[in-house]
Amino acid sequence: MKRGGSVSGAVSLVMIFCVLCLAVFAALTLATAERERGLSELSAQRAAEYYAADRRAVEIAAALAAGEIPEGVELETTVSAGPAGTVREEAFSLPAGGDLMLEVRLEISEAGEISVLCWRTVYSGGWDVDDTITLWDGD
Repeated sequence: MKRGGSVSGAVSLVMIFCVLCLAVFAALTLATAERERGLSELSAQRAAEYYAADRRAVEIAAALAAGEIPEGVELETTVSAGPAGTVREEAFSLPAGGDLMLEVRLEISEAGEISVLCWRTVYSGGWDVDDTITLWDGD
Protein backbone atom coordinates (compact mmCIF):
# COMPACT_ATOMS: atom_id res chain seq x y z
CA MET A 1 0.00 0.00 0.00
CA LYS A 2 1.23 3.42 -0.93
CA ARG A 3 0.60 6.47 1.12
CA GLY A 4 -0.79 9.51 -0.72
CA GLY A 5 0.50 12.08 1.82
CA SER A 6 3.94 12.63 0.26
CA VAL A 7 2.63 14.53 -2.79
CA SER A 8 0.35 16.79 -0.76
CA GLY A 9 3.24 17.59 1.62
CA ALA A 10 5.41 18.76 -1.30
CA VAL A 11 2.57 20.88 -2.66
CA SER A 12 2.08 22.44 0.77
CA LEU A 13 5.78 23.34 0.98
CA VAL A 14 5.69 24.92 -2.48
CA MET A 15 2.57 26.90 -1.52
CA ILE A 16 4.19 28.13 1.71
CA PHE A 17 7.30 29.16 -0.23
CA CYS A 18 5.16 31.04 -2.80
CA VAL A 19 3.20 32.86 -0.08
CA LEU A 20 6.44 33.88 1.64
CA CYS A 21 7.89 35.15 -1.64
CA LEU A 22 4.74 37.17 -2.34
CA ALA A 23 4.83 38.65 1.17
CA VAL A 24 8.48 39.70 0.77
CA PHE A 25 7.80 41.22 -2.67
CA ALA A 26 4.77 43.08 -1.28
CA ALA A 27 6.86 44.53 1.56
CA LEU A 28 9.59 45.61 -0.88
CA THR A 29 7.01 47.19 -3.17
CA LEU A 30 5.50 49.20 -0.31
CA ALA A 31 8.91 50.40 0.85
CA THR A 32 9.88 51.43 -2.67
CA ALA A 33 6.58 53.22 -3.22
CA GLU A 34 7.04 55.18 0.01
CA ARG A 35 10.56 56.26 -0.98
CA GLU A 36 9.41 57.26 -4.46
CA ARG A 37 6.54 59.30 -3.00
CA GLY A 38 8.95 61.18 -0.75
CA LEU A 39 11.32 61.79 -3.65
CA SER A 40 8.54 63.07 -5.91
CA GLU A 41 7.29 65.44 -3.18
CA LEU A 42 10.81 66.81 -2.69
CA SER A 43 11.25 67.16 -6.44
CA ALA A 44 7.96 69.06 -6.75
CA GLN A 45 8.94 71.34 -3.87
CA ARG A 46 12.37 72.08 -5.39
CA ALA A 47 10.79 72.79 -8.80
CA ALA A 48 8.29 75.20 -7.21
CA GLU A 49 11.10 76.98 -5.33
CA TYR A 50 13.20 77.25 -8.50
CA TYR A 51 10.36 78.68 -10.57
CA ALA A 52 9.51 81.16 -7.80
CA ALA A 53 13.14 82.34 -7.88
CA ASP A 54 13.06 82.44 -11.68
CA ARG A 55 9.89 84.55 -11.63
CA ARG A 56 11.44 86.93 -9.09
CA ALA A 57 14.59 87.22 -11.25
CA VAL A 58 12.46 88.15 -14.28
CA GLU A 59 10.69 90.82 -12.19
CA ILE A 60 14.05 92.19 -11.06
CA ALA A 61 15.35 92.24 -14.64
CA ALA A 62 12.26 94.11 -15.81
CA ALA A 63 12.66 96.66 -13.00
CA LEU A 64 16.33 97.16 -13.85
CA ALA A 65 15.50 97.67 -17.52
CA ALA A 66 12.96 100.34 -16.50
CA GLY A 67 15.66 102.11 -14.49
CA GLU A 68 14.26 101.15 -11.09
CA ILE A 69 16.23 99.58 -8.27
CA PRO A 70 14.29 96.64 -6.78
CA GLU A 71 14.02 96.38 -3.01
CA GLY A 72 15.68 93.59 -1.07
CA VAL A 73 18.14 92.61 -3.79
CA GLU A 74 21.88 92.93 -3.45
CA LEU A 75 23.16 94.13 -6.83
CA GLU A 76 26.69 94.18 -8.16
CA THR A 77 26.84 96.97 -10.72
CA THR A 78 29.57 97.62 -13.27
CA VAL A 79 29.36 100.53 -15.71
CA SER A 80 31.41 100.61 -18.89
CA ALA A 81 31.47 102.68 -22.06
CA GLY A 82 30.85 100.75 -25.24
CA PRO A 83 30.64 101.69 -28.91
CA ALA A 84 26.87 102.24 -28.62
CA GLY A 85 27.04 104.24 -25.37
CA THR A 86 27.16 103.42 -21.70
CA VAL A 87 26.45 99.83 -20.75
CA ARG A 88 25.53 98.73 -17.25
CA GLU A 89 26.19 95.21 -16.05
CA GLU A 90 24.03 94.06 -13.14
CA ALA A 91 24.57 90.82 -11.24
CA PHE A 92 22.52 89.29 -8.43
CA SER A 93 21.68 85.91 -6.97
CA LEU A 94 18.54 84.49 -5.40
CA PRO A 95 17.92 81.34 -3.35
CA ALA A 96 16.40 78.68 -5.61
CA GLY A 97 15.57 75.93 -3.13
CA GLY A 98 17.74 73.76 -0.96
CA ASP A 99 21.41 74.50 -1.50
CA LEU A 100 20.87 76.04 -4.95
CA MET A 101 21.24 79.68 -5.92
CA LEU A 102 20.03 81.29 -9.14
CA GLU A 103 22.83 83.52 -10.44
CA VAL A 104 21.86 86.20 -12.95
CA ARG A 105 24.10 88.62 -14.82
CA LEU A 106 22.52 91.15 -17.17
CA GLU A 107 23.85 93.78 -19.52
CA ILE A 108 21.57 96.80 -19.80
CA SER A 109 22.05 99.50 -22.42
CA GLU A 110 21.10 103.16 -22.06
CA ALA A 111 17.94 102.45 -24.05
CA GLY A 112 16.88 99.76 -21.56
CA GLU A 113 17.67 96.77 -23.76
CA ILE A 114 18.65 93.70 -21.77
CA SER A 115 21.18 91.06 -22.75
CA VAL A 116 21.37 88.01 -20.51
CA LEU A 117 25.01 87.17 -19.88
CA CYS A 118 24.42 84.48 -17.26
CA TRP A 119 21.30 82.73 -15.93
CA ARG A 120 22.22 79.57 -14.08
CA THR A 121 21.79 77.61 -10.89
CA VAL A 122 24.82 76.89 -8.76
CA TYR A 123 25.35 74.75 -5.67
CA SER A 124 25.92 76.96 -2.65
CA GLY A 125 26.15 74.35 0.09
CA GLY A 126 29.30 73.44 1.89
CA TRP A 127 31.49 70.53 0.95
CA ASP A 128 33.59 68.66 3.46
CA VAL A 129 36.42 66.46 2.31
CA ASP A 130 36.26 63.00 3.83
CA ASP A 131 39.87 61.99 4.35
CA THR A 132 39.23 59.39 7.05
CA ILE A 133 40.11 56.47 4.78
CA THR A 134 43.73 55.42 5.11
CA LEU A 135 45.01 54.29 1.73
CA TRP A 136 47.97 52.09 1.08
CA ASP A 137 50.90 54.29 0.07
CA GLY A 138 52.87 51.52 -1.61
CA ASP A 139 55.29 50.74 1.21
